[in-house]
Amino acid sequence: MVDPVLEFRHVGVTLTGRDGSINEVSSDVSLTLAPREFVSIVGPSGAGKTTLLRTAAGLRRPTTGEVLFQGRPLTDVQNGISVVFQEYNKSLFPWLSIFKNVAMGARRLAPAERAAHVRAALESVALSGFESRYPWELSGGMQQRAALARALVSDPKVLMLDEPFASVDALTRGLLEDVVGDLWERSSFASLLVTHDVGEAVYLSDRVLVLSARPSRILAEVEIDLPRPRSQGSTRQLKRFVELEAQVLELVLQAGRSVAGESASA
Repeated sequence: MVDPVLEFRHVGVTLTGRDGSINEVSSDVSLTLAPREFVSIVGPSGAGKTTLLRTAAGLRRPTTGEVLFQGRPLTDVQNGISVVFQEYNKSLFPWLSIFKNVAMGARRLAPAERAAHVRAALESVALSGFESRYPWELSGGMQQRAALARALVSDPKVLMLDEPFASVDALTRGLLEDVVGDLWERSSFASLLVTHDVGEAVYLSDRVLVLSARPSRILAEVEIDLPRPRSQGSTRQLKRFVELEAQVLELVLQAGRSVAGESASA
């Protein structure tokens, strides 16, 4: 059995508000991410999906339990983990060229090696020729591709995606899903995606984890047995895709109804 590249062991996360209030976000979450596996996390709004991703990335420490990266406790941001966030316009520095923005992800490399890695990363997301442009000169989809290039330029073991396509239109979203899927197929990184879009989770993933309402736990795990490589035109038309999407959506709706039921009875 292959050892996981990332593992949650009974992780709980509790946040303290400015007024001193205690908010238990997650409770007893255990999960694994194998090398080169693509896993998505979905759940009702407010379930703490982004908080879990930030914990997985080392940006937040768990209150209980532990997170392991390559078999060792993760206590801080580590080389080998890259994150792409939802708001691409906040991920890129507007005063730096696209080349220099992407180079920020390879600061530990020697200058000559860094330049080669940046060019390769930009080519992988179809942005060759835009090196000297600035973020504000590019469309939203192109800016998010630049953010992807910056995340991948360091050749990470794990790529984490926090609602990375939520700020673009539906057509661009589909194109970006295919960019990520193609990069994952051709590379060696594992990926952990947080998304509200159930179809997106099914389309990209090997497994989909469904969170319960707060304090969240893993409510269900759905294996995605769709053939690869995948494409928007053919994969989403498969009967099995439609079945899996409906199955995951029903689980998310069940979790959401439990929240509404608790509110009504309170």
